[in-house]
Amino acid sequence: MSGGPVVDAVVVGGGPAGSTVAALLRRAGASVSLCDAARFPRHKICGEYVPPAALESFARLGLLERVEAAGPLRHVGMAVISPDGTKVLGRYGGGARGLALRRYDLDGILLDGARRAGVEVLEGTRVTGLSRAADGILSVDLQSGESLRARLVVGADGRNSMVARRLGLRRSEPRHRKWAVMGHFRGVETAGDHGEMIVTPYGYCGINPLPRGLANVCIVVDRADIRAAAPGGARLAAFFARRIAAHPLTRKRMAGASHVSGLRATGPMACRASDSIADGVLLVGDAAGFYDPFTGEGIGMALRGAELAAEVLARALGAGDVTRRALAPYAAARRAAFRDRLRLDRLLQSVLRRPRLADWAARRLDRDRGLADLLAEVAGDTVEARAVLGPGFMARLLLA
Repeated sequence: MSGGPVVDAVVVGGGPAGSTVAALLRRAGASVSLCDAARFPRHKICGEYVPPAALESFARLGLLERVEAAGPLRHVGMAVISPDGTKVLGRYGGGARGLALRRYDLDGILLDGARRAGVEVLEGTRVTGLSRAADGILSVDLQSGESLRARLVVGADGRNSMVARRLGLRRSEPRHRKWAVMGHFRGVETAGDHGEMIVTPYGYCGINPLPRGLANVCIVVDRADIRAAAPGGARLAAFFARRIAAHPLTRKRMAGASHVSGLRATGPMACRASDSIADGVLLVGDAAGFYDPFTGEGIGMALRGAELAAEVLARALGAGDVTRRALAPYAAARRAAFRDRLRLDRLLQSVLRRPRLADWAARRLDRDRGLADLLAEVAGDTVEARAVLGPGFMARLLLA
């Protein structure tokens, strides 16, 4: 394929961000190829909760009915249980609903949507390199030895993005080196209409009920804790079991559970990029940066970022200018869309690292349910994060 036809865009990665930007670009008239090393459907480490705002993205893609059929709608997202056992449960209100469903199902639906839109989907196709010819055309090298040629490349290949690394844009997040271990179980004690984020001495444990009697159970730990555990197999299972048994509430929730699939580990979860654009290249989803899954922002940010990217990319292709300058509106829009949310994530992690402060905040949120509901709405992306970052929210919390 080297020296072959030039497509408008090659999207590297077939998760929510990649499938969404590919489908939207194709609808705008661009020729698009999408590559992913995996074959779909496939499992992915994730809390597997979809916030209410994401449903609007699915509707714009024409996929809302298919997504809703795959997972139960919920008016409540995730309750937070502080170290002393205080449970804070916020509700979205206004008819807003979230979803709980496996990435195995969600990603398959989104990728199929891209294929139906006319995207050339290349599964089982690992991208190994990226280079630029003298005429500005980008060459995307494949493990097979072949290559794809494109005017634009979209890096949607996750936290360990090859595209970001090849461009020298990948940066670590040394202040937050958390790892996650996730599996699917049956027989977990769960609430029917919401999941739980249980703050523990080692980090936290998310328990999220899924369709067909499954539950997603994910522990998030410091890098040093997991270093001795193997990436998979018996040592990882033993590590997971010890952490579950170390906390009375997680031990109770998992007392009758049986393991169905997994366990899988990934980390460090937090990452960032020095920039989300370069000449002819743009990063979306986790490839452009990720912090922590505690508030469930991953899928929502991936979808919204893909929509912002598709709008700018379509305009750049139409103008025949795919330089960094032409793509700059995406970087600005992404910063504006996510800046406050990421500030809130960092603030919450600071609170979680201090058990007494976490207990204090949880008790006050429990006394003022309006504040708890507001936090739930922010987590569900139906209210801007700035609503809880101002002095008014803190004053109300202090008086609760």
